[in-house]
Amino acid sequence: MKRILLSFIICHLSFSGAAAQNDTLVINHPKKVTIISGDSLQQVIVRGKQGDDDFMYQNTIRLVDSNYESRVNISREHWELIPSVKIGSQHESRQSSNVITAHLGAGFTCPTHVDERIDFSTFKSWEFFATVVQWDHFFDRRERNFMSLGLGIDWRNYRMTDDLLFTKDPDGNVTVEKFPLEFEPKFSRIKVFSLTATLRYEHDFGDGFAIGFGPVFNYNAYASIKTRYKLLGDKVKHMEKNIRQRPFTIDWMLNISIADVPFYVKYSNDNVLKDSGIKFRSLSFGIYL
Repeated sequence: MKRILLSFIICHLSFSGAAAQNDTLVINHPKKVTIISGDSLQQVIVRGKQGDDDFMYQNTIRLVDSNYESRVNISREHWELIPSVKIGSQHESRQSSNVITAHLGAGFTCPTHVDERIDFSTFKSWEFFATVVQWDHFFDRRERNFMSLGLGIDWRNYRMTDDLLFTKDPDGNVTVEKFPLEFEPKFSRIKVFSLTATLRYEHDFGDGFAIGFGPVFNYNAYASIKTRYKLLGDKVKHMEKNIRQRPFTIDWMLNISIADVPFYVKYSNDNVLKDSGIKFRSLSFGIYL
């Protein structure tokens, strides 16, 4: 009985499946094949295939009163940290597809081309951004190549922790000064809030390795200076707004996944501040989910 069922299910796998014209399923380079057999049950489970380690095919044939019941299940055992929603037609024979996703990024800022008077504290300066909605267009059924267009928000913080503080002169330009001797400095920082639009191409090489690259267009809607210090034992916070940030800047973003761990690096050729007494450009790096 087991040999009959096993022979039948092998034939069934060979001549049934999911292709559009002849209903034949071909699974190239499966990672693991499991065959379960019993007196009235034969089951074949295929995990992974070429280009998709999360693929699973399950075919079950059960004998009931000299008749057989057949059930086929094709699924992906993949848990996404960030939600995605398929849009448009998803027929198996389509060569492309579209997905709506959302993403988060968190990291540190490390400015370049910095005014020689300034010493930023990289691991005390942070960036947080969110791509609230992103449209991904895949060019192939294996979803290895895609273009994405996303809209989001970004906060960046550039902090000094030495004896210098950011300040705004009477003309509205940002400059740096030394803390007065009676002050006990904690930090002085510049913060920039932006509305963003991202355009990026990404290729997935498989095995958890992928690379993407493209521009991030920033509308820098708000910026401020905040300085904290102690004076005669009392904590003091000083804020200054309207610091003449550059209203539009472009970042070039590179994102890399290594063993499914995603990283990003962003760099801008534009100075953060416009017509200011100090100059620096933005470089940031961190985790991108």
